[in-house]
Amino acid sequence: MNVGKRGFLMAAKRRRLLLIITAAVLIELLSGMQYYATHHLFEEQLEKRAESELTMKAILVRSTLNAAEDMLRDHVWDIERQLHHPDSVKLAVKRLVAENRYVCGGFMAFVPHFFPQKGRLYEPYAHKEGVEINNEQIASEQHDYTERDFYKKVMATRKNLWIDPYMDKEGAQTLITSYVVPIHDNNGEMAGVAGIDVSVDWLSDTINYRHVYPSSFVLLLTEDGKPVAMPSDSVDGKEFSRRMVNLINDSTKTRSLSKSGRSTVVRFKDEGERGTIFYANMKGVPHWQIAVVCYDSEVYGDLIHLRLLMLLMMLLAFGGLLYMVWRFARSEKQLAMQMEEQRRMDHELSIANTIQQTLLPGNESLPANTRDIRIKGTLIPAKAVGGDLFNAFIRDDKLFFCIGDVSGKGVPSALIMAITQAVFRNIASRENNPEHIMTQLNEMSCRNNKENIFVTLFVGVLDLPTGHLRYCNAGHERPVLIRPQNDGEGTRATECVVMDIIPNLPIGLFNDFPYKMQKMQLKKGETLFLYTDGLTEARNEKGELMGVERVLAMLTQAATADPEKLMETTLAKVKAFTGEAEQTDDLTVLTFCYTPMEDSNILDEDLVLQNDVKQVEQLNALVKQVTERLGIKKQLALKLRLAVEEAVVNVMEYAYPAGTTGDIHIHITSNGRRLKFVITDSGVSFNPTEASTADTSLTAEERPVGGLGIFLVRNLMDSINYERIDGKNVLTLRKDYNSLTPDPSLTPDPSPKARGVE
Repeated sequence: MNVGKRGFLMAAKRRRLLLIITAAVLIELLSGMQYYATHHLFEEQLEKRAESELTMKAILVRSTLNAAEDMLRDHVWDIERQLHHPDSVKLAVKRLVAENRYVCGGFMAFVPHFFPQKGRLYEPYAHKEGVEINNEQIASEQHDYTERDFYKKVMATRKNLWIDPYMDKEGAQTLITSYVVPIHDNNGEMAGVAGIDVSVDWLSDTINYRHVYPSSFVLLLTEDGKPVAMPSDSVDGKEFSRRMVNLINDSTKTRSLSKSGRSTVVRFKDEGERGTIFYANMKGVPHWQIAVVCYDSEVYGDLIHLRLLMLLMMLLAFGGLLYMVWRFARSEKQLAMQMEEQRRMDHELSIANTIQQTLLPGNESLPANTRDIRIKGTLIPAKAVGGDLFNAFIRDDKLFFCIGDVSGKGVPSALIMAITQAVFRNIASRENNPEHIMTQLNEMSCRNNKENIFVTLFVGVLDLPTGHLRYCNAGHERPVLIRPQNDGEGTRATECVVMDIIPNLPIGLFNDFPYKMQKMQLKKGETLFLYTDGLTEARNEKGELMGVERVLAMLTQAATADPEKLMETTLAKVKAFTGEAEQTDDLTVLTFCYTPMEDSNILDEDLVLQNDVKQVEQLNALVKQVTERLGIKKQLALKLRLAVEEAVVNVMEYAYPAGTTGDIHIHITSNGRRLKFVITDSGVSFNPTEASTADTSLTAEERPVGGLGIFLVRNLMDSINYERIDGKNVLTLRKDYNSLTPDPSLTPDPSPKARGVE
């Protein structure tokens, strides 16, 4: 019996040992799978970032070449109208060079004997030397341009041509490329070939400014694989870049298409460094190639370190596991005790986790102030990136919103858009006045604005409890106010009104422009529809504009207070209007409907005090009475009384000048779950929410006088909101008490000391 029992125990030990080893192996396998899965994700991310890098650099190069092409085409007429006199052609070529900063030279190569007085060959050439432009005739028997490939191709095909980059003269360091076009006389016959020389040395610094990784770099090659732009002027840098060029041109290397199919991928190992080359052909002429080189040490460096750390931790864990197995083999009882101890520790950790979770806020519905507003916005860029912007967020029971349009298009506008939107969010997070917000945005936009880029912008601040809207417009489109109506038959209809707007200047023009704010009262159910000129200036296939009148008719027909449905209807009608016409401008719409909740109040109390702190006793008595009627627990009731007292005393001390008497009206309401205090006075304008709060990290001796009152109110109440309405300061405090069950321990305060607020 004992032998059988020992055999059973030994078998149990072996099973447990096998289970432990299996678990360790599975954990290691799981770790390996996680590593390779993460490695795969890193590869995909690298490819996406490299694709983006290639696209952006190609756009940059192409935009410069397109500018050169446009410039030469714009001057062809000038050269052709001067063909009657060779000296006039020289002046036309000089003007061609003078009007573009990327052009370093220009020429006009005439067909032989076009000007008999100039001999068989005549090629006026203008080139820049510093700030001067030299103009000379460079054709000779030694420089016979009729033997050049570019001349023959253009004369044969009569088409424009980009020439592969070359050194402008022997021994020179300037790499240039030329763009040539055919020139015709008045009879349509070929008169010769005109061209411009464009320096491409600047591309090295331009395309290698900022990369997906700090040590990565970009190469630019011709269609035949000859280097155009490299990342460094140093000898070592050029030698390394040439090795990368050879890898790209070496057809024996393993090549594979990326998952997107847009670029070719080459893996390399160069002097111990491993990496990846992504390259693709640029669209259009010239057919150049662009490549980005990334190193594994930088791409996967953090992952490798993490893997080594995980291996070390696994070894440590496995060593501990072996030690546990050894201890288990020595004593079953000791192992059982250890397992029991482990179970106890796990149980205690579970309890600790449960307690910790109860201290954290649980899943809640949307904050109460968001129920007052329904909002929707969208931006449809005309290109890959756009210059429109909009933003909206809620702070201190106020909706801060903006919509704007940056002048111009493309990447510069998108950068200004991102900066403006971020700065708006930063300023509006601490400033309530839209006039001040706009002024600070204008000062930021004017700073170092050498390109004179401006932004049309509309900034608004809506007080959610009152519907009081303050706004400031900077040259933007006038918003539309949509008012719900009843047509007399119980059917809902709408009235659309273009808002009254002061035509302030756009931001970014003059840093001292005085922006003016406007005000209006938004009523329940009213909708504000804001948009950029991409809506009104949308064109159909006939070239007709959408226009404001069509927009108003469209909004009137929509007859809905749901911003999402309104936006869907608007965009659908715009699409139906434009048809197959190309979108030429960004289209942005921001709309919101003011929907304040009107709860039934179970409590409504009023109290009028004078600016005399001796009357605070009346306030404390009323608040105490209200909290007892609502069954609010004593601890929360004391906090409420303290917060309201601090707010009212603050008004008594600062609202009215010394020696004058004024009234302070306190209105208290409750809907059964939320208690609201509205404190109104007719004193001087003073926003306590903008006052600096006390630094509680300082000692009492170090801390300056003041600031504690607003600090206490902010921490004791759920929300605090201030508005200046009709010459009065209106301060609203809210607190959710979440229960109507009376507190059994609630008893009347026997003395001021018991109240804890005196």
